[in-house]
Amino acid sequence: MPVIFRWIFSGCFSRSVVTMSALLAIYVIIESFDKARYLGHGLTTQLLIEYLLLKAPFLISEFMPIIVLIGASVYLVELSRHHEMVAIRAAGLGINKLLTPLLTVALLAAMFSFIIGEWVTPVTNQRLDTIEQVHIQKKEDGKHGVQWLKDGQRFFRLTPLANHQFALMMLETNTQGAWLKRVDAARATYAKRQWHLMDAHVSSPSLEQGMLLEHLDEMNISSAIGPETAEPPKPRHMQVAELNRYINNLNHAGLSSSSYTYALHRKFSAPLACLLMVILAAALCLNTGSRSGKASWGIVAAISLGLTFYVVGNAGHLLANSDRMPAAYAAWLPSIAFGGLALFLLLRREGH
Repeated sequence: MPVIFRWIFSGCFSRSVVTMSALLAIYVIIESFDKARYLGHGLTTQLLIEYLLLKAPFLISEFMPIIVLIGASVYLVELSRHHEMVAIRAAGLGINKLLTPLLTVALLAAMFSFIIGEWVTPVTNQRLDTIEQVHIQKKEDGKHGVQWLKDGQRFFRLTPLANHQFALMMLETNTQGAWLKRVDAARATYAKRQWHLMDAHVSSPSLEQGMLLEHLDEMNISSAIGPETAEPPKPRHMQVAELNRYINNLNHAGLSSSSYTYALHRKFSAPLACLLMVILAAALCLNTGSRSGKASWGIVAAISLGLTFYVVGNAGHLLANSDRMPAAYAAWLPSIAFGGLALFLLLRREGH
């Protein structure tokens, strides 16, 4: 491994770690003061410490692109202030030699962010929401209401009961909307794409008798609609495979899946943004010279654009959840916009 690669890689990596540590320290201080007012009112010191520890993975996953941007910018400004950037360019090293170690750091950060977002935060976020709702907001945990679902020409009304059981009403219609059959079950469970109904009452219209009524102790209904759609999980609690499966179920039922589609694409767009942030840092802070004023402007621009990136991401999330923007586009919009800006600024700086 070339010396120049190890030198730049270690410098950028260490600054990114320091930036992440500083962010977590600031978060602990602010969040401790914010949640301290609930101590003795449902929140204990042990729960507060647990809350702070559990939220750290979420912050790392959420802010990793900004962490990499600030870390790389600080390091590049340091190189410029000590005239090391001038020496590197004088040695005939092109922009690719500078970007390769920086992009390697960003790639490691992206992988780390994806791993945390895929296997850590879905678990920690569930516990966080429980602490927030039960111990801080004093709300009941895990209560869900009735939901209507559509499966072809059949409409299901599912009312959650205990032990993963549901009170079920199924209404089947023809293509013109006239009803053909209604099934009411006191209890129903779902397994292997089938509803198993207990104590079911079946009614259907008849020209001769007006209405046919039938009571069955048990019956089965094949359907792609599963009980997981009756108790919608939060996207922040789900992994990629779970999101993909749940989106397919919602689409098949004719329901909106915007928030889940956004979360699925966000799993990939957020880590990718780490690579784009390094390019943006290089575009803003390379060749800034030794003058502190120019160096400071590079850092200010980097932090400002990093915060703007976060704001645009939140705006896209709100627009996607309200169905005002396609969810996949909203998830990728910050990366596309800031990636294009980074490439433009870098090429302009390099004179292309």
